[in-house]
Amino acid sequence: MTDTFLTMAYAIAAGSIGFALVMALTKSGQRGDRSLYFCLALIALLAHVLGQLVIVSGAYRLAPHLVGADLAIKMVLGPAVFFFARALVSTTSRRFGGFDWLVLLGPVLVLVAMLPFASLSADQKLALADPATRNPDHYRIALYTCTASLVIFLTFTGCYLILALRLQMRHRGRMMDAFANVERKSLDWLRTILFVFAGAWTLFAIKQILWMTGTSIPVLNIALAFTETLAIAAFAYLGVHQPALPSDRAAKAEAPIRQPILTEQRMTRTAAKLLGALEADKLYADSDLSLQKLSDVTGVTKNHISETLSQHLGVNFFDFVNSHRADEAKRLLSETDLNTLEVALEVGFNSRSTFNAAFKKHVGTPPSQYRAKARSGRSRDVENAVT
Repeated sequence: MTDTFLTMAYAIAAGSIGFALVMALTKSGQRGDRSLYFCLALIALLAHVLGQLVIVSGAYRLAPHLVGADLAIKMVLGPAVFFFARALVSTTSRRFGGFDWLVLLGPVLVLVAMLPFASLSADQKLALADPATRNPDHYRIALYTCTASLVIFLTFTGCYLILALRLQMRHRGRMMDAFANVERKSLDWLRTILFVFAGAWTLFAIKQILWMTGTSIPVLNIALAFTETLAIAAFAYLGVHQPALPSDRAAKAEAPIRQPILTEQRMTRTAAKLLGALEADKLYADSDLSLQKLSDVTGVTKNHISETLSQHLGVNFFDFVNSHRADEAKRLLSETDLNTLEVALEVGFNSRSTFNAAFKKHVGTPPSQYRAKARSGRSRDVENAVT
């Protein structure tokens, strides 16, 4: 029964990858490097899934030499995810070179580690599946090979996933310096997928260690299979539907300047000008508000706005705008009957979840709790006035 569930899970994952590959290859208007690295990541995932299918479905009995053949291919997964993330956040296509060639190190190391196991005949490999027929020497070879390959995979892939995560976090910071709404620009979905992949491969390592000790936990195996399946389906779907990120100069938000160029008096005047424009013109209600738009309205350069925000006010553009949105939302929650989503859209947010997170950050409580407290306080004031 367990093998049936595992076969179903990995078959679904393989189908998701195949569909995403077709979509990615036929999608028009996508930059070449982004499509290439996304497809490479999908192919590496497909190799992993097919490798698991060969084992759980019993297909290894028909083709014993396929066991382990996926290892060298799926070593490309970590680098492919990193290169895909780098292509997404880069405004121009980047030439492959320099340290990028380290991507070959993982597959080479795995191939070297796999040589002793690959030298076994088909009959010798089949005999390993049954404790009654396995040769102790051949079994030791399989254990050493599996252990070495697992360590190489986790180390190599983990390094590239960490690099991809750092890349996404830096990109998110740049987006928050330039835009008031970053949901479709910050690649937060990729960060979530990276954490899920990391968790799944930790479970995979535990599963392999248990296997090497002769232990198998069906619940763990099923949980791992369906976790991987959901993560792969999410990566495939979101990767295919990821919209183009800002590629103009507005996306290239200048990093906060460590040594102030403006005087304190100049930054004070600039801050007053920014606050006046935000409040008088209600610019915060513009869901597409960006650093460039604020610069156009106020006549202050983006460099000077960025320096004033970081050095004088101690915030980035994202928090600067959202703090004003939260203040207006407090008024609407207290004085109107608009529901939470309507309030969110009214003050410039694109979704309820983003509004809830920003409101709680700036106010300290969720919108619903704030509204309940405000109405309770108002009721008490009315009762006191009557009595």
